[in-house]
Amino acid sequence: MADLKTVLRLPAVRTGLGLLGLAVLASGAIWAVASLDLNWSDISLLHLTLNLLVLTPALLAVAALSLKITSRAIGREVPNALAIHVVAAANVAELLPLPGGALVRGAALVQVGANVGEATRLVLYTALLTLGLTLAVSGLALGALSDAIWYGIAAAALAAVVVVLLLLSRHAAWRYLMAMVAIRLAALAVTVLRLVVASATLGSDFGWIEAALYSAAPTVGAAVGIVPAGLGVNEAIAAGLASLVAGSSATAFLAVALNRALGLAVGAVLVLGGSCWRGAR
Repeated sequence: MADLKTVLRLPAVRTGLGLLGLAVLASGAIWAVASLDLNWSDISLLHLTLNLLVLTPALLAVAALSLKITSRAIGREVPNALAIHVVAAANVAELLPLPGGALVRGAALVQVGANVGEATRLVLYTALLTLGLTLAVSGLALGALSDAIWYGIAAAALAAVVVVLLLLSRHAAWRYLMAMVAIRLAALAVTVLRLVVASATLGSDFGWIEAALYSAAPTVGAAVGIVPAGLGVNEAIAAGLASLVAGSSATAFLAVALNRALGLAVGAVLVLGGSCWRGAR
C-alpha cells in the first residue's frame, strides 16, 4: 500500500491521471449536455453572472478568512491580501501534478512564522476537519432524502470531527477551534448556495437539501487525491449521489463542473492580478 501511494505521488503518474480525469470530465460533460438536451438558450445568464461575480468570490473570501483563523490559532497573522492570494493560488495549484493546494497553504503559514512541522500538521488537521464537517452535512442530507440508515454517515463524520478537534486542542485554544468550525460551516452554506444557483443556470432546480448532498463532492474528490484537483472525480461523485436519491445525475455532474470552472476562472484572475500588483510596486 505504501509503494502504491509513492507511485501515485510521482509527477509523471499524477500528470497521466490528471489527463485521464480531464478526459472523464469532458466525456461526462458531453453526456450530461446530451442527456439534458441542453441548448445555449437554456442557460440563465443572470444566475451565471451571480455565481461568477458574487458567490464564487465570496467563497474565496471565506476561505481566506479560514486561513487567517488558522494562522491566528498558532499566534501568527496572515495579511488580508496574502490570504486572498494564497487561497486563489491554492485553488489553481490543485491542477498541478502534485498536491499543490496543500503546499501553497503550508508555505503561507511558514512565510508568516510557523515552522514546517507546525504548518504541515495544521494543514492536515484542518483538511480533516473540513472533510468531517462536509461528510456530516452530506450524510444528513442523504438521510433526509433517502433512508434513515444514511444518518450513520453523519454520526461517524461528527465523531471524527470531535477527534480532530481534540487533536487540534493540543496546539490551539478552543475559541479558535470553534471559529474554525463556524467558518467551515459558512463555506458549506456558500457552496450549497452556489450549487442551487448553478442548477438554476442550467435551467434546473436543486432543492436546498439536494444541493447540500452534492456539496460533499469537491471535498471528497480532493481527499481521494488520486487525480489532481479531483478532475472528473468530483463530478462523478455528484452524479453518483444523485442516483441514490433519484435526482438528475446529468444536472449534478454539470453543476459541479460549472462551479469548478468558475472557481478556477476567478482564482486565476486573482492570482494574475495579485502578481501584477506586486510587480508594479
